[in-house]
Amino acid sequence: SVTGITFTANVKAGPLTLIPEVRFDNTSKSDQFVDGNGNFTTGASQFVLAAVYAF
Repeated sequence: SVTGITFTANVKAGPLTLIPEVRFDNTSKSDQFVDGNGNFTTGASQFVLAAVYAF
């Protein structure tokens, strides 16, 4: 089984909204994710930043 936790926020600056998101995934199996060196690992993390402009 995989456990995933996501944190998201909305930061408004006038007509611009920034939406940062951080996600953490964890599993009991050691072959579900691959790290930056190509080795298998039990966890993974991601970050994304969206920008939305309203006019």
